Amino acid sequence: MPPAEKYKSFDIPKRSGGLRRINAPVPQLRLLQRRLANVLYICLDEIEKSGTGRRSFAHGFERKRSIVTNASVHKNRRYVLNLDLEEFFPSFNFGRVRGFFIKDKHFALNEKTATIIAQIACHDNELPQGSPCSPIISNLIGHVLDTRLVRMAKKQKCTYSRYADDITFSTNQKVFPPELAAPVEDAPSQWQIGAPLQAKIQSSGFRVNNNKTRLQFRGTRQVVTGLLVNEKVNIRPEYYRTARAMCHELFSIGTCYRLMPANLVGGTQIDDPVKVQVEHISEIEGILAHIHHVKSNPVWRGYARAVCI
Repeated sequence: MPPAEKYKSFDIPKRSGGLRRINAPVPQLRLLQRRLANVLYICLDEIEKSGTGRRSFAHGFERKRSIVTNASVHKNRRYVLNLDLEEFFPSFNFGRVRGFFIKDKHFALNEKTATIIAQIACHDNELPQGSPCSPIISNLIGHVLDTRLVRMAKKQKCTYSRYADDITFSTNQKVFPPELAAPVEDAPSQWQIGAPLQAKIQSSGFRVNNNKTRLQFRGTRQVVTGLLVNEKVNIRPEYYRTARAMCHELFSIGTCYRLMPANLVGGTQIDDPVKVQVEHISEIEGILAHIHHVKSNPVWRGYARAVCI
């Protein structure tokens, strides 16, 4: 199959603005990638049960983990630091994927097998967003980063977690460790990553998106992977309001609208968001399913039971 026919590319809006390119494999390739992903998940389970001490610290694309489990480890903290890894999936190029399966002691595959895996997984010299095997491979390779940052977090008496390209540190110390982040000298309200943390991230093959670094204090709204964590893991109020308004419109007039950043609507550069009609009921179903997932998660229910007791 010619490379140009292996994927269908399209853009979806990011929550923070801009567009994210999705490269979706055609059905035949997707089936092959899904089978590869299943094999790698089985391998990962066997590695973690083998007594080697390997433990996953990632919450994205992991079984029995989600944005809820990721957020729950940071609830009710004095400080919550969020940072974003820039160009996460594109940072895993063909050579990096192939080299991992050759050099990693748990796999140690021969070069031919590792090359075939990289050929199945990569597109345009990177792990494509939209492939079933990109998530598990990114977590396997990203484990080195997780291990280094967990050790650093423990040394600084902080809690660490990662969900895909979102990294979070939190602590109840009176002063946030400057090795992790410190206020910008000319702009105290802005924070920048500490040199030691920056060095560990770069040495692991990643880059920080400095525009998305933020430190959230107790007494202000603290958000981790889109969920509130001030006292318990919960949905943001504006998300509720959006869902309620969309459902009200749908039940009242048979259709509904949602607000979109103006620069995502016809390329128009307007500051105010634009109302766009929702074309498929599945979009509302997804919003309601997200709320149900958070509210019905054992982490959230456990908190509710503790309060009642």
